[in-house]
Amino acid sequence: MKTKFILGFSLIILSCFLKAQCVSDNCNSKLGTFTYLKTIYIDNTKLVNKPNMVTYLFSKGSTYMVLCCDQAIKGSRLIVNVYDKDKNLIATNKQKKKVYPSIQYPCSATGIYYIESFYEDSKDPCGVNILGFTKS
Repeated sequence: MKTKFILGFSLIILSCFLKAQCVSDNCNSKLGTFTYLKTIYIDNTKLVNKPNMVTYLFSKGSTYMVLCCDQAIKGSRLIVNVYDKDKNLIATNKQKKKVYPSIQYPCSATGIYYIESFYEDSKDPCGVNILGFTKS
């Protein structure tokens, strides 16, 4: 009886702390000829009123791809913007009312770039961005 109680209690506690990964990075295969660099996890607990922002060093002469991998829930759109070192917008996956599943950016200057991710019209955002590159 004591063992069953401990086991049941442990499962309840673990279920509070463990959450299912909403999206795995199984969309790596969509990179095609691009080389995988990084998975950028979008933490929905930190997206309250501010986007997810990461920095990455891009090299001149390479083309970079950012894949948007989310739950594909109707009305929930993962928007990704890429900014240069001066925080000028240089690429986005949103054009007017259309949101594309990836961005490709041919880098013309080596430096720090900012990758911003946020959800438009979603109460429970969950997804990843996959960053890849290829030499131009």
